[in-house]
Amino acid sequence: MHRLDNSRGTDGKARGGIARARWPPYSLDERMVLQEKLLGDWENLDFLNDFWNVVHDEKDVLQHQRLAAVWRLRNRGVSFKGIADEISIDERKAYALVSGLNLHPYLAQMYLNHQMLKTPRNGSKWILETTPKPTVPYPNAVEVPEQIATYADIANFLKQFPPLTDDNQAIRFFGLTVEWVETHKAELFGFLLGFLVGDAGKYYSEYETRARHYRKAAFTTNMKRADSNYRVLRYVQLAMDCIGIQSHEIEAQQLPNGYKVIRRNSVSSNLITWILKACLGLKKGERTSHNPVDMNWLFDSPNEWIVAFLQGLADSDGYVSEERPFAEIASTQNAQFIAGLIRGLDLEAVTYPINEEPKVVRIPATAAATIPLFNAIVKSYRYDKLQAKLRHT
Repeated sequence: MHRLDNSRGTDGKARGGIARARWPPYSLDERMVLQEKLLGDWENLDFLNDFWNVVHDEKDVLQHQRLAAVWRLRNRGVSFKGIADEISIDERKAYALVSGLNLHPYLAQMYLNHQMLKTPRNGSKWILETTPKPTVPYPNAVEVPEQIATYADIANFLKQFPPLTDDNQAIRFFGLTVEWVETHKAELFGFLLGFLVGDAGKYYSEYETRARHYRKAAFTTNMKRADSNYRVLRYVQLAMDCIGIQSHEIEAQQLPNGYKVIRRNSVSSNLITWILKACLGLKKGERTSHNPVDMNWLFDSPNEWIVAFLQGLADSDGYVSEERPFAEIASTQNAQFIAGLIRGLDLEAVTYPINEEPKVVRIPATAAATIPLFNAIVKSYRYDKLQAKLRHT
């Protein structure tokens, strides 16, 4: 992850009981970068093509156009009053557009970020952790491919994130070490992808209507309130922590039918949108509940990573048959895909029903244990139930 210098970011100031941050004046270096752009090809916004999932609207373009006009007039020696009169804006606004005090137009700040980050590698894009704002004028950035083509894309993505620290809640919950987590970061991410394909609730980017944020997505899911599911969600938390996505448990009231749930939400993040689109292959408007994923690159991934993905699926949508020696994964949209992954591990898997659109993947208990289908660290009730079944067969 590219961590840029935010030492000049401002702290929030209390006003009317609400903390509000204001933009600092441009530094000398920022002024030089903007001057070259605004006195040159200011209308060229091709630099935005180097960012993934960037949104701007007509108001941003008009603001950028006004910014360039003000800088050009000031460069000709026109006073702020003269600038204000010529383009019909307040004199203080003219000063702010030049100095940056309390005002950094969105496209100008994105250009400054681009000049700090430079052009990404071939075929890659920058994802900013957040929209630039006074407290974080230069958000952390991650370099990503527009679409995952091979496991190597995943490995290169994960290399950009620093190790977690010993005080991480999820690490301490499971009694793990930072070294273990760093070694198994890829498998943790695989588990997260499987969980997202499975039971995880998603707040899709299309649900958000704010112009600059509507493409962000979030993880938001409910599971039956049980210690086993609490462990599953803690493991998902650990996986998200590894890629810098914060999540938190929120109080979930008892539902009207008496059903009690655990609820965990993440922050809204461009990274989650990227995961849904680039990793899971979902197109705009598609949902895991109604559409199959497009993840054929998984078939050529390392076995341990395929196993981690299957575990994420199984610890959300999997179960162990009560009467028969089978473990099963319910998946209306992806049954054939999941069965193919298991067969690729040289293990048996059958989809049911046979003569209709399959909705379930059935795996013999011995094969499920060989994978292993349920994660041994999470150790959900599914894991325990499979072990008990093997002891009695």
